[in-house]
Amino acid sequence: MWIGLFGLVGGGVATAAEPAPAAPSPPSPMMRPAPKRPFRAARAVVASDHPLASAAGVTVLKAGGNAFDAACATALALGVLHPDASGIGGGGFALAYVAKQKKVYALDFRERAPAALTAASFLKNGKAVESASKEGGLAVGVPGEVRGLAELVKRWGAKPWKTCVDPAQKLAAKGIPVSWRLAKSFETLDAGPAPADPTFTKMFVSAKPPAEGSIFPRPELAATLATLENDGPDAFYKGPIADEIVKAVKAAGGVLTAQDLTDYAPTERAPLQTTHRGLSVYTMPPPSSGGVALVETLGILDHLYAKPAALPKGGRQSPEYLHALTEALKNAFADRARFLGDPDFVSVDVARLTSGDYAAQLAARVKADGVLPNDAYGSLGTPPKAPPKDGGTTHLSIIDAAGNAVALTTTVNLSFGAKLVAGSTGIVLNDQMDDFVLQVGVPNSFGLIGNEQNAVAPKKRPLSSMTPTIVLDDKAKNKVKLVVGGAGGPNIITATIEVLLDVLDWKMDAQAALSSPRIHHQWFPDALAVEPGVPKDAVDALAKRGHKTKDIPAVGKVNLVVRTPRGLESGAEPRSPSGPAGY
Repeated sequence: MWIGLFGLVGGGVATAAEPAPAAPSPPSPMMRPAPKRPFRAARAVVASDHPLASAAGVTVLKAGGNAFDAACATALALGVLHPDASGIGGGGFALAYVAKQKKVYALDFRERAPAALTAASFLKNGKAVESASKEGGLAVGVPGEVRGLAELVKRWGAKPWKTCVDPAQKLAAKGIPVSWRLAKSFETLDAGPAPADPTFTKMFVSAKPPAEGSIFPRPELAATLATLENDGPDAFYKGPIADEIVKAVKAAGGVLTAQDLTDYAPTERAPLQTTHRGLSVYTMPPPSSGGVALVETLGILDHLYAKPAALPKGGRQSPEYLHALTEALKNAFADRARFLGDPDFVSVDVARLTSGDYAAQLAARVKADGVLPNDAYGSLGTPPKAPPKDGGTTHLSIIDAAGNAVALTTTVNLSFGAKLVAGSTGIVLNDQMDDFVLQVGVPNSFGLIGNEQNAVAPKKRPLSSMTPTIVLDDKAKNKVKLVVGGAGGPNIITATIEVLLDVLDWKMDAQAALSSPRIHHQWFPDALAVEPGVPKDAVDALAKRGHKTKDIPAVGKVNLVVRTPRGLESGAEPRSPSGPAGY
């Protein structure tokens, strides 16, 4: 299988400079064998959650496009290949580094709540109806992906929109090979309760779920993409496609209108910026919570380990390091729950949360041999209880031959979103409203809690864990050092941070960083999740320090590109059917 990930897939993509023998199968059923050595290319690399999507991006690059065109092509292809995770019925965030300007931009194309949606929409007898934000019409936010991708191409692309849509349209028309990740999603879907939408059921639910390697047809989506290719991105927000979206949402009990679609526009925001090991780290601001959490976590660790030489001698999997990382994450997630929301609607003191002084205060609380009471992390507050769950998201990382870079994360939220298809369009609609706080202190599907800052409101964007990140070396000729981001609900934040640190602090190559065992702690619930590869003696030592450890099959799914003295480097994420491509 892994040979296919690094072979000539789609648009004439170069293989890795060195053949990559497969590693032994990892013990987790949520992982697959990964190569031992990284993928390398001389000029450009696209890394995404599917090799055919990466190939689509490289096809556009070879046709004269740049990183922004390739990001559009790759994201659209991912939506075709992984309908459980992303697609044009969803939305996301992008960081864009424009080499000629030497500037990083942050583009927010997150879904918005419909204008008629209120918190009361989800309440019955004063209590939140749990299912209403997860499935059906009320769960659907106004999709932003098409507008966001079009904005990338319009502002910084080198090729027309049509060129960027074409690879995805051809994939949908041909039918997609079912990846192992999609096959598992089909199995889970078929084993669960029957979705209420008959169109969704007809399209995605069957007595015998499609097996890995089988061809799954997507003719309806192919026709929709053909319309977008020929008529432009506005065809999504006005006309027959928009009519089908509105009709489907209203039939399923939602309140989204044609005006909501017409009014949608992406928002440019100022990226968050910090430094780590002399490098400039740029990441996404609110309504992403991932960027604030990343900056806060790095700040705490930088105070604990001011220089690389101060890192624990036991290494990346030592209990000393894992304990410090966990305590930093708990502080960051506690502040996420208490303070973050859509800055267009609420005041978010990002400057304080990401300041060096605040990081120093939090670092001073970290005990070398124990944990704090749960309400002593970040600021004051008492959490309720609920288990976390994973969800559908995809990420892509790109560096092109001119030094441009894109980190883009997009999602339909939970697996298959709202389990609602927009009529005859083949578009799977998101259930992004579950990322809002419907009732203060009541966890969402990921076990995350929050307060009024992230309460649902008309036209508001919900808080997100997506963490697209670009690292620049301001002293180097080719400034982009690293492009990274991930998928997997709140696991995105921890997985992205860990992979970034594995490269910058622990000097791992890209493949080793992606393959390294991970941990996850989100403050609430108070549980330290550990992947199977974390050494047992380290887990035992963490338990003795007071951590409540539990096993987890996989923490996040990360895609990464790194510039090294040997050229551009990437790898295959063993937790996803990912595969980079380049030349």
